[in-house]
Amino acid sequence: MGGVIIYPEIIGTLADSCFLVVPALKKEMARYAERRALGEEVGYRIDWNLVIVRSLEICIITLDILWDDGNITVIGFHSKTWDQLSQFMHFSNLLLLPDRGLIGEDNNLISPVAAQEGFLIKGIDKGLVSLANKAANISPDLNVRGLMTYLSDILNVARKTGRDLFLS
Repeated sequence: MGGVIIYPEIIGTLADSCFLVVPALKKEMARYAERRALGEEVGYRIDWNLVIVRSLEICIITLDILWDDGNITVIGFHSKTWDQLSQFMHFSNLLLLPDRGLIGEDNNLISPVAAQEGFLIKGIDKGLVSLANKAANISPDLNVRGLMTYLSDILNVARKTGRDLFLS
């Protein structure tokens, strides 16, 4: 995809993992699911970033997935979703789902088909620690200090309740 920020339709957690439903990834996920079905390993690297639109004084968190085929997927989270995003601190894996039909009505069950059509991203929690450090080091000149304080507070509360550790 690359260069385009897409937004999740649903952000959720289960007993042992977190998930995102991102319908805009349906074709991309099908391609990676097909590669996996053929026994091929699909490599990726993740990076959490902050996108600051200074003129509008807004900030978007992005989850950048850099795939082994050179493709880049950028999933964006506006500040209204940051509270939900903090739940990810308690999980090491994220399941990307391309279709709302893969989760149950009450958002707490995932269809067995989800394992085939979705894509499991590992190490999601470690990236959020890095994100908190980025937020703490944003230049005051960017006029988003209030949002960075809000983000740091959310992630610190999540870390405290989960592991008794604080971020700077």
